[in-house]
Amino acid sequence: MIENLHITNYCDKRCTPMSSITRLPIKEAYSQAKKLSQYTGTSFTSFSRFSDKDFDGYYKKRIRTEEWLYNSFIGLGGKPENTHPLYFVLGENRYLNDWFENGIKTKLLYSDIEPADISFTFGDSMSKMDSDDRMSPFNKESLLNFINETTYDVISFLIELDKQNRYIEVQLWNDIYVKELIMLNNLN
Repeated sequence: MIENLHITNYCDKRCTPMSSITRLPIKEAYSQAKKLSQYTGTSFTSFSRFSDKDFDGYYKKRIRTEEWLYNSFIGLGGKPENTHPLYFVLGENRYLNDWFENGIKTKLLYSDIEPADISFTFGDSMSKMDSDDRMSPFNKESLLNFINETTYDVISFLIELDKQNRYIEVQLWNDIYVKELIMLNNLN
């Protein structure tokens, strides 16, 4: 059943899909954050992290989180092609869809991704980074074992997580799966 699942990346319509601010040189990252901060509204949205008062802390924690993810993934036998992953969730998540204001969704078939190119965390890796209940990243085999140990089938398990505004975050470490999308974005 899990082999028929997809992973989903959410992106606001005003951003470029399949990009990551941490893949930019530092000066460019801060410059891009300044541009994106213009979309910060009165309520907390995906753009709030780019505001002048929040970006420095966000950026430093994101880099620290990605170093932890990268090193953990290598320890699991992963073969990352990038030092900064692209982020997805297993299945879909209503909370993230709303947070990105029903923006652009990119879906990939889970079974098409090689185990050496993908890792997972239970919940948002950055928000869990300094949390007492943080779990270590895991690989495809561990994910399957984890889901098989629950009392739910995989679809029911993901629906139950979604009801709680929770999800399994997916880190994609190889751009080969989204190469065409990245090339199209670079042409525009």
